Amino acid sequence: MTPGFVLASLLFSTDPGAGRFAPVGQLRTGDGSYHCTASVIAGHGTPVPTRPALILTAGHCVEESDDNAVIVDRPADPSWTFTPAYFIDTQPEHVAHRVGRVVYATMKEVDLAVMELTATYGELAALGIHPLRLGSGDIATGTPVELVHVPVIDVPEDQQFLRHSSCHAGLRRSIVEGGHPWRWTSALQNDCRGVAGGTSGAPVFLQGATEIVGILNTTVAPGYLGCGLGRPCELHDDNLLTPREETSYAIPIERIARALRDDGSLDISRLDDGRGVGLTRTLPYWTSQRLEHVDGEDIPARWNLRIEDGFSLVRYKTGPANAVDCADIAGYSDPQTVESQPLRGRLLPPQDGIYAACVIGGSTSGVWQSPAHATVRLRQIDNTPPTARPPIQTRVIGEQTEVRPGFALWELVDLFVKYGPAAQIDCGQPEGYVQDIRTRWYPADETQPWRLCAYGVDEAGNRGPPAAYESHRTRVR
Repeated sequence: MTPGFVLASLLFSTDPGAGRFAPVGQLRTGDGSYHCTASVIAGHGTPVPTRPALILTAGHCVEESDDNAVIVDRPADPSWTFTPAYFIDTQPEHVAHRVGRVVYATMKEVDLAVMELTATYGELAALGIHPLRLGSGDIATGTPVELVHVPVIDVPEDQQFLRHSSCHAGLRRSIVEGGHPWRWTSALQNDCRGVAGGTSGAPVFLQGATEIVGILNTTVAPGYLGCGLGRPCELHDDNLLTPREETSYAIPIERIARALRDDGSLDISRLDDGRGVGLTRTLPYWTSQRLEHVDGEDIPARWNLRIEDGFSLVRYKTGPANAVDCADIAGYSDPQTVESQPLRGRLLPPQDGIYAACVIGGSTSGVWQSPAHATVRLRQIDNTPPTARPPIQTRVIGEQTEVRPGFALWELVDLFVKYGPAAQIDCGQPEGYVQDIRTRWYPADETQPWRLCAYGVDEAGNRGPPAAYESHRTRVR
């Protein structure tokens, strides 16, 4: 079990108030083995009994998509299933319902998905499953909330059923995660415990209430450094990213709530349809130092964004991600032709920070995409070296001691080494280092003073301090 991980309490069908969580259950996607949590939902009216029932979950439970991708009306894989009322004490009564299609899913600014079951609202009602409603996500800091979820990572298989966490809401924050990267602009902090793989998509309720106010999407995993996949970071007023330890995040559901019709259907026209401007990075990375190495030359960092065909004209604006409002038309450029590619060579500021480029498309007839649905790409400038040293691992095989450096994700993502007689190897000198082969162990020469040096670099290529192993000192420093 992950150090420090605390399981949430199992939820029994006989627990006081547990009946209100019967619409929550386990969702299987991917090849049928990807675990999430989902809930049967409907609008505030009475859904038509013959209409296929809708379930709400996290967007990444459908697909870990591009940060601007939107999925609309796509058939689901035949292996996808949803099992409501997933209590540990009602296993003989569990019924897995097939997911028929993805109605809507996105990881663009929010991480939400609505799917349609092959079972109808009427068929679920006959099984005692009635849809949950969606409420306001405008929650004061410190408000007691509840999380109902089906975590599976670090949970024994015979205990992978509904669990209940009592916790508190925090502030809404813009968070960034992964290498796309994904940005969720209004994620709700919470201190819910027991959040692990399988919890994604779980509903958050106000304490004692029956309306969903948020969908759990990510958590700050322990045992890592910096920001990266499984390690979301908050964007602060200084335009820098930092992780908030022991914190999970839920996505407010107002957008979906506004689009739910009373009859139990979803009005896609009230959502971002994903038909915005295509933006492709011409270089594979999103983070770099203020100077980037291109074709053997160090040049000032650029946006390196290619605008794809689809619109004849575009308008754009760029700026610090903590300040630029892509949904506000103010600050956008005059119309530019796609052929001019205005973001390909546009310079970035040299200061450390996260920067956003917002682009909307239009036509010569004067019809423009709403800035509320702008395509947004992030770019990071990072000139700050990491402070972590690579951990040095050792093993003994027979009489031979072997050593190798280890990663410190996400502060150190690549390693460089040099080794040899201690009198010839100075860890502080940059000469002689070569890129580490990740699976390689280095035999220590114990017939003489021998040294291995290793340093790591972050995703922007900044070099951290070296660590050393010395064969005659039997210690790592």
